Amino acid sequence: MKTEKKENIASYRIPADILMDVLRILFANKIKHRIEGIKEKENIALFQMNYPDTKIGIGAQDNIESILQDYSEYMEGLLGNNELIVYSENEDEDN
Repeated sequence: MKTEKKENIASYRIPADILMDVLRILFANKIKHRIEGIKEKENIALFQMNYPDTKIGIGAQDNIESILQDYSEYMEGLLGNNELIVYSENEDEDN
């Protein structure tokens, strides 16, 4: 029997300054993630995260996006491109 699994997939540009905070959330909540690249000149890591459509997944996503938003506001004018949340979408998967 196939079950329908919902996930929210999001991509972020994560500055080195807050990378450990984000990784702590990912590991503590067992969130699937992938490093898509690193921009050395900008000190930014590109991540894709697959949040499960659960209370834990939604909470982890909210926490990470709140950290990114706060950092973006704090560094306003200093970051060349302060858009840290690249995209976020809901996706249905059949497993």
